[in-house]
Amino acid sequence: MYSVRVGLLTIGQSPREDITTEIRPLFLPHIEIVEAGLLDNLSPAEIEQLHPEYEETPLVSRLRDGSQVRLSEQKISALLPEVIDSIKTKMKVRAVGLLCTHDFPDTKFSSTVISPFYYLNFLVTQVLKARYIGVVVPLENQVDMTKKKWEKEKIIVEAKSPYTEGKTWEEIAKEFNREKIEAVILDCIGYKIQDNRKLQNLISSPILLPRVILAYAINQLF
Repeated sequence: MYSVRVGLLTIGQSPREDITTEIRPLFLPHIEIVEAGLLDNLSPAEIEQLHPEYEETPLVSRLRDGSQVRLSEQKISALLPEVIDSIKTKMKVRAVGLLCTHDFPDTKFSSTVISPFYYLNFLVTQVLKARYIGVVVPLENQVDMTKKKWEKEKIIVEAKSPYTEGKTWEEIAKEFNREKIEAVILDCIGYKIQDNRKLQNLISSPILLPRVILAYAINQLF
């Protein structure tokens, strides 16, 4: 039977059962998924070295024990190309899907990399044609970065980590409804289908969930 092997790379540690348990049933039968993590072979001390310094752009991911980890975008960008090439060689995958919604504009990949950001951007800009958007990100200090990332007429950014306690979806929905946003982006791969459903019950605007969009993108490509 014809099959295609695709790697899923988290910028944290694998396996990401919090993600793959939800999206594995979405893949077409001929697609085989294997996982890898950017931090898989690193010691706690080495991971500590990847934490963001003052004024560095912070990214958020998950460790194997379920805890949240903050990482420097600049340091992660430097590691990604080599790790992706290694995954393609060792795991014999046709492509690598990034379990991260960050845009890595200055990072060059020699292998086929499927980034949720580009699909999210296409949907919100070209399909929904939304001018007023709501975006949910894990950290308060990602707000300015997020506004620059999406570049819309109006952007309302709310912070709620998918890995720790924080604002309620009711509080976030109230703000989005007040601002009359036209679409919502849950801007982290860690947000679950359940999160999407909770928020969708409170607002009428379409919500884009990266993990589901990534799965369907892989299906379309292979």
